[in-house]
Amino acid sequence: MAVAQKATIKEENRILKTYPFSDPSPIPILSENPKIYPYHKFLGYSQEEKNQEWKVVVMENDYIQVFVLPQSGGKIWGAIEKSTGEEFIYRNEVMKFRNIAMRGPWTSGGIEFNFGIIGHAPSTATPVDYVISENEDGSVSCTVGTMDLPSRTQWRVKITLPADKAFFKTEALWYNPTPQHQAYYNWMTAAALAAPDLELFYPGNAYLGHPGDVHPWPIDQEGRDLAQYKNNNFGGSKSYHVVGNYHNFFGGYWHDKNFGFGHWSRYDEMPGQKLWIWALSRSGGIWEDLLTDTDGQYIEFQAGRLLTQYSYSTAKNPISEAAFGPYVTDQWEELWFPVKEIGGISAVSALGAIAVAENNGNIQIGFNAFQQISDTLLVLAGDQIITRQPVTLQPMEVVQASFTKPATNQPYTISLKQGGVLYASTDQETNTLSRPFADNPEITLMEADQLFQEGHQLFKNRNYEQAQQKLEAALKKEPGHQQARITLAELLYHNAQYPQALAQVNMALQTDAYDYDANYVAGIIYNALDKPVDALEAFGWAARSMEYRSAAYTQMAEIYMQTNDYEQAAHYALQALDYNRFNISALQVLAVLYRKTGNSAEAEKVLAELTGIDPLHHFAHFEQYLADPSAENLKDFSAGITNEFPAQTY
Repeated sequence: MAVAQKATIKEENRILKTYPFSDPSPIPILSENPKIYPYHKFLGYSQEEKNQEWKVVVMENDYIQVFVLPQSGGKIWGAIEKSTGEEFIYRNEVMKFRNIAMRGPWTSGGIEFNFGIIGHAPSTATPVDYVISENEDGSVSCTVGTMDLPSRTQWRVKITLPADKAFFKTEALWYNPTPQHQAYYNWMTAAALAAPDLELFYPGNAYLGHPGDVHPWPIDQEGRDLAQYKNNNFGGSKSYHVVGNYHNFFGGYWHDKNFGFGHWSRYDEMPGQKLWIWALSRSGGIWEDLLTDTDGQYIEFQAGRLLTQYSYSTAKNPISEAAFGPYVTDQWEELWFPVKEIGGISAVSALGAIAVAENNGNIQIGFNAFQQISDTLLVLAGDQIITRQPVTLQPMEVVQASFTKPATNQPYTISLKQGGVLYASTDQETNTLSRPFADNPEITLMEADQLFQEGHQLFKNRNYEQAQQKLEAALKKEPGHQQARITLAELLYHNAQYPQALAQVNMALQTDAYDYDANYVAGIIYNALDKPVDALEAFGWAARSMEYRSAAYTQMAEIYMQTNDYEQAAHYALQALDYNRFNISALQVLAVLYRKTGNSAEAEKVLAELTGIDPLHHFAHFEQYLADPSAENLKDFSAGITNEFPAQTY
C-alpha cells in the first residue's frame, strides 16, 4: 500500500440525536461556586431526544479518522482505525447532556480539554473558537480554544492529523496574560470502551487519590490486579493517578479484539496519568443509561500536567496545588494512537508500539508501526546480537519475532537500527522513581507555617475568602512571616483592595527591601493605583529574579507605552522576549508600538509571530484590521469568534 501524501479535512453539519440542556440560572454562580464567576449554571436537562444539527470537523488519512465538535467544547468526538473499523477513542453517537460539569451540562466520550481548576471545564458543553488549516507538509489541523473567564487565561489545542502516520497529535498552548498568579490545572480526558477483556497498561508502582494519599499499583492490598478492568468489581467508582515510573506512554488493550489504544508524550510535559472507572455495580451502570443510548459503558484514560487532580485537604503529603505564573506561556504535545495484533503495550515511540512477553524462556515480540519503516530489528544482550530481522512496514502493519532469553539472564534491548531502542528489559527497574510520594511523619511545621501552607493552597485553588482567613491567622501567630504577608498582599490585589494590599506588601519590603516576590507584587499594586514611577522602581528590583524578569519587563513596557515613550517601551518589550520568547503580552506591546510609529513591516512580522504561536489570537487579527481597516479584514476578524461569550472576547 502506498503511503498517503495528503490528509483531508472538511466541515460538515450532521444531525445527531441530542438530549439538550437549557435554562440558564438567573442566580449568580457566586451563590454556589464563586471559583468560576462570571459563568452561570444551566438548570434544564431534557429526558426526550431530538434531532439537532452539529458542526463536525472530519480529519482523515489512509489509516485513521478523527472527529471534532467545535460547538461542544472543541472536544474530539471520537477516532477510528480504518483497517479494523474499531474506535480507539470512544465516540458516543448521542449528545446526551447531564448535570455533571462545573456549570452542569456534560456528555461522555471523545477527548475533553480541561484547563483552569479541577472539574469538567466551564466551556466543555458550549461553543469555542476554532480554525481549520491544510499544512504544507500534507497534514491537516483543527485548532480549538477559548478564554477561561475567571482567570482570563487563554487555552488552545491544535489537533493535527499527519498525512502518512497512524496517530494524531494534540499541541496545547495555554498562556496567562495577566500580571498575577492564576490557578493551574490541566487534564486531557479521553474515553475508551469498557469491557471485561480490557487490560490497562499504566507503568508505575503506586497510585494516588485526589488529596495525594498513596496506594499500591497494580496489585492492591487484597491481591487484586487493578490493571484488569474486570477486577475492579468492588466498591464505588475508581480514580487511579498512577505514579512511580519514568516513562512516556500509557493505554489499554482489548484481548478479545486484539486491538487497543494509547497516549504518548514526554514525561516532563505530561507526567499525570489517571484511570477513571465507573463502579461495575448498578451505581455506576446507571450512568451508562444516563449518558448514552447504545454505545455502552466507558473508561477514561486521562493525561495531565500534574500528578493528581488535586482536591484540597488538610491531610499532610507532598501533593498540593500549583500556580500559573504571570505572563507565562505553556506548550506541550501529545500523540494518540491505535494498536493492533500485538497482544498489549510494553513501550511506545513515535515509530510504533511494541509488546514483549516472556514464556518459559521464550520471548515473543510484536511491533505495530505508526509510520513507514524500512530498517533492521535488532535484539542485543550487551554487545551480543541475539537476533536480527529486516523490517519494511507501512503504518498499522505489524511484525512478529521471537528469541530465546539469553542464558546468562543478561539484560537485553530491542532496537531499530535507525530508530534507536524500542524496549529494554531493565526498564522496569531503571525507570522506577526514587521520589517519595507519602508523608514523612517526622516532618512537622510550626503553626504559622501550617496556616500559611493551607492559605497558599486555598489561594491557588481560588478559595479566596478562606485563604485570606488562613493567611491572616498565620500573620497573627507570626507577624514576621514574609511569605504569608506577600501572598496576602497579592490576594488583596486580586480582590481590588489596592490600598490594603499596598500596606501589606510595604511591611514585607520593610523586612527585606530586595525581596523579589514583594517587589513584583508591589509593582502590580502601584500600577493599579496609577503610580507609574513607584511601579517602575519596584519592577526593576523584581526583574533581577529570573522568575519575574520577563513579567516585570512586560509591565514596564506597558507603562512606557501609556506615556507614549515608545523607545523605552520597545526596549523593555524586547527584554521581556529575550527571557521568554513566547511572552504573548510583550509581543502585543510591540505590535501596537510598531503600528503607532508607522513601522508596518515590523508590525507585520510581530503579528505573524503571534498568529504562528496562537492561530486564534483575536488581538492580532484586530491589529491587522487596524493596520488596514477594510470591511473584509473586519469580517475576517469577527468570523473567527465563535465562542459562547463573544462580548468577552471583544
